[in-house]
Amino acid sequence: MDDLTAIMKTAIECQKQGRLDEAETIYLTVLEIDAANADARHLLGLVYHAKGDFNRAAEAIGAAVLARPKGADYHANLSATLLSLGQPRLAATHATRAVELDPSLGTAHYNLGNAFFSLGETDSAVRAFREALEQDRANEPFWANYLFALNFAPAASRELISQANCRWGDALIDVGGEEGFNLLKKPERKLRLAYYLPELDRHVTVRFLNAMLPHHDRKNFEILIYGYRVDGGPAPKSLFEWTDRWIDISGRPDEATAELIRHDQVDILLHPCTFKARYRTILAYTPAPLQVACVNLVSTTGLAATTHLVTDAFLDPPGETENYYKEDLIRLSGFNVYQPPDVAPDVSPLPALDAGYVTFGSFNNPAKLTPETLALWADILRQVPQSRLFLKHRAFGHEDVQTGFLKLFRDVHIDENRIVFEGFSPDSSDYLSAYHNVDIGLDPLPFGGGTTTYESLWMGVPVVTLAGHSLMGRLSASLMHRLGHPEFVRATPEDYVAAAVRLAGDPDKLGELRGGLRQTAQETIFDGWRFVSELEDALRALWRDYCRNG
Repeated sequence: MDDLTAIMKTAIECQKQGRLDEAETIYLTVLEIDAANADARHLLGLVYHAKGDFNRAAEAIGAAVLARPKGADYHANLSATLLSLGQPRLAATHATRAVELDPSLGTAHYNLGNAFFSLGETDSAVRAFREALEQDRANEPFWANYLFALNFAPAASRELISQANCRWGDALIDVGGEEGFNLLKKPERKLRLAYYLPELDRHVTVRFLNAMLPHHDRKNFEILIYGYRVDGGPAPKSLFEWTDRWIDISGRPDEATAELIRHDQVDILLHPCTFKARYRTILAYTPAPLQVACVNLVSTTGLAATTHLVTDAFLDPPGETENYYKEDLIRLSGFNVYQPPDVAPDVSPLPALDAGYVTFGSFNNPAKLTPETLALWADILRQVPQSRLFLKHRAFGHEDVQTGFLKLFRDVHIDENRIVFEGFSPDSSDYLSAYHNVDIGLDPLPFGGGTTTYESLWMGVPVVTLAGHSLMGRLSASLMHRLGHPEFVRATPEDYVAAAVRLAGDPDKLGELRGGLRQTAQETIFDGWRFVSELEDALRALWRDYCRNG
């Protein structure tokens, strides 16, 4: 082994151990000795990527690609860095090249799937994730992104989504948990409820819990939360104020966390964020006798250990959808509840009055804006002359994302000047103020809005939706029904377009809606007390049944 090889081996070991500064120093030293060393340049780029310095990472890995253009792993890793820089089109190019060079490289297919997903090409994303799984059937990130993307894909039926989740879940059966629970089976005793909240800084679940936690009956229920932040920061103050105990589980594997929950003798585990498969694996260890998926979910968990799932009768009409779930269904009057924004601007006057034209809008993830969705929106724009479409999401701050969507509208002869993009707003009040530019919200399909629908309605903007067949294809419809406006829920694409066009032609109704939606929403879909009261009644009924039959 020559000296340079030994030095590289030391750097790689430092990198594996997370000693990134040491690894960086060694790679830079190697490049001073051998500037053409492509491996050192590539690995240095991975160090920069791990540090979050994506510009330097792209520069270093890009140089490695130029030095060794047939390095499949170089192209694959460059695509991951380009995705972090918000350049999905270029990322897709490099991921495609990596697949061409080495079809067995799972990360290449995976990164290609992530690039397609960012571009809104969800069917292509699903195919790429499926190819990644063909190379590595046990890879958790591959499974997580595949199962999540299925919910966005027009070609994926509800049956397919259910079957895929169950295949994933069946593979986890062997992890198991201990048999039996040493819990006092008294039907009316005070119950210990626990919420499980991993990676709470990476998703919006806290906004749902903040609407719920203040309303728990603390005389009859003890409330615990097991959770952590990826960035190592503290949990939101609200999670301490409204609970009996917060348990930080940073660094604990799922099995150890499950053992802790068992040791704490939790009666019912509520899992409020099963929308990603990687968050669900805790349930397979059966930390509690009753395990309930709720609040922020997109499908069945696929796990037989999950005993129940919270939904409502509109999302899951009785007798029609039970076969799509491993869990027994708990139907409340509403699927979940959201926290009204702490700082929100007032509802503005109808923007069409000043603009002289109607502006339709969507603040949804571009992955939801399928070709079918955009075709319907283009039809609406054609039938409402001079109208605009306002699209807001952090991804639209990147030109290559805008370019792809503009092409779709140009191809159907919609003037691109009628499409308005806006990217990320770091301040929540500024973000909500963007609704001052929107007269009518348009729900995408097959995966409709969730938090965006709640926020739109809070800002006085009604949402026209097409009730789909999947759970997430019906959420906005459920909200509009609970709000008392079923007229904005349509059953066919033609009726969806007609409803949007009809509403655009009725400025008086639009103005009336804008002035009253927030109050109506506060009394219905933002009513945390009602939701928690119904949930607690349901949980008490489950416990009574467990005491009799468990």
